[in-house]
Amino acid sequence: MKLIAASALEISTYNLPGGYWKMEPGNGPNDIDLPKVVPVKDQPCQQLYEGNPVLLGFDVVQYHFIPSVKDGGVAVRGNPDFAYNFNGYQFWFSSRENRQLFIDDPWRYAPAWGGFCSWGIALELPPSWPWDVDYLGPPASPWNGWLIVDGVLMFNIWESYSDRFSLNLERNIELAANRWANYFGDGKHRFGGPFNTHCIGHGKLQNWCLSKQPSPWMEELPTCLIDINNVTFAGDDPESVLASTTNPQNTTSVVPPTTSTTVSGGGVVSDANEFSDFSNSRYSPHQQKMFKVGASVIFVSLIAILAAYCFRKDIKKACSQCFGRTPGPACNPSSACNTEKDVDRSDDTEVTDSAKLEEGTIVYETENEDGKIVSGSV
Repeated sequence: MKLIAASALEISTYNLPGGYWKMEPGNGPNDIDLPKVVPVKDQPCQQLYEGNPVLLGFDVVQYHFIPSVKDGGVAVRGNPDFAYNFNGYQFWFSSRENRQLFIDDPWRYAPAWGGFCSWGIALELPPSWPWDVDYLGPPASPWNGWLIVDGVLMFNIWESYSDRFSLNLERNIELAANRWANYFGDGKHRFGGPFNTHCIGHGKLQNWCLSKQPSPWMEELPTCLIDINNVTFAGDDPESVLASTTNPQNTTSVVPPTTSTTVSGGGVVSDANEFSDFSNSRYSPHQQKMFKVGASVIFVSLIAILAAYCFRKDIKKACSQCFGRTPGPACNPSSACNTEKDVDRSDDTEVTDSAKLEEGTIVYETENEDGKIVSGSV
């Protein structure tokens, strides 16, 4: 079997969260476009939930044969010529040998919890995080967010989250496995369920899937129709039907050897397969709600401060009326203004040349704070 060694690859360096990492040229996070599923020659009827390959087409088998991220391992992207459909999703492989390894034992190589972020599946819980059976991520990185534990391939959004996940590894694996089993457990495969096709942690295809994404796995897969000698068979596993009709050693087959076979039907459940087809937000619904609550609190606080300022200004104006400028309705014996005694008005009051003495009373005119001329007597 031919295995691709990291040292044999032409590699380039990319700046990813957590540091600089080496990648295949053209397949780095800022280079790659969202790939689409392709026809598979030996699987004539495709039954798929989504129109994009798992984890942008990176080879999930090859991860098992390269050094770890910390030791310089370089993730290898698969080739659509070596595509294989499994469990409603399409996987790409970098060699025919890797494809066959997957076909022989798919659950050995399929990523845990669908290739979504292990940390998020284990520890990011409602209401702060939206993840649920019909609301997946968390996002992952096929470039530097992967690790292998006891032969199981796992992903995280970045390498730093793989480090955090590993600090309490056994407990976190247990939490993630239990949660995923509650979502998709069928009693047969610990890691069954949907696979991650576009929830990516960084790069030009970054989508943290914090806004709700399509959930086609909640629907039935399209049915394949297999016409053999003008007899039509319907089922979700056309390969087994074809095998049973073309294998002369299969004594349980009730279908005679074939002379003509036509396969039709099948298809892809979800219509979304372009990057722009998926909603993309950096904030979860809970976070957006908290932002709105915070904005409301700030707005109410500003209104309260403004009201207090205006109220204080009104009090100041009322006091200015009481203390020697112009009598007004705000000046009364019970006013708070009158609690002050012996106010010195010499600074505020300027007796003008027009002041005159009338029967022992000094009549004066002065200018108030608003620039108006007022009169009074003492």
